[in-house]
Amino acid sequence: MIRKWSASIVRAGRSVRGSSAPVTYSLIALCCLAFLAGPASGLNPAYGTGDELLAVQRAYFRRWGVIPAELFEGSAGSALTPATALFVHGSWVHLLGNMLFLYVFGAMTEDRMGRVQFTLFYVCCGYLALLGYAVANADSEQSLVGASGAISAVLGAFLYLFPRARVTSLLPFLFFLPVRFPAWVVLPFWAALQWL
Repeated sequence: MIRKWSASIVRAGRSVRGSSAPVTYSLIALCCLAFLAGPASGLNPAYGTGDELLAVQRAYFRRWGVIPAELFEGSAGSALTPATALFVHGSWVHLLGNMLFLYVFGAMTEDRMGRVQFTLFYVCCGYLALLGYAVANADSEQSLVGASGAISAVLGAFLYLFPRARVTSLLPFLFFLPVRFPAWVVLPFWAALQWL
């Protein structure tokens, strides 16, 4: 009995620490590739500079992002925009913030949920979050992009699955010293960043 119990703990510890998290890493790669290939990164000189670049960025976000005022018009193209908007980010800070939180919390959540369930959970929650925003702001002509809704769902799932987990954070006002906090302390910080 004791041998069986200790073996299951070792397997559980190894599976969490040694998890390859292919879905999490694929999502990060897709978001990064979409950002680097698009005009928001500012890296491709073919998109121009200054006002020309801003016009290209606006057109890019209108094409691939969710525009609440157009979403419920009935066209198939606009119905797919919540799925495409999940992989488009508006700036380097937007991309890096989202991908950092996905990297930190996604692997363990994927490991616990399983690859297929995690994929469906991520995509469905992200789609519903973008759809919910569109319903709440039905007259808006602004483009909405990013994976923040899906990542918020991953953070909520992490908190539910690992309520006692501790997360190492770097705090700038402590000269970037690593400090370990319970996950329930770090996650409201994410919510505050999203609100800002």
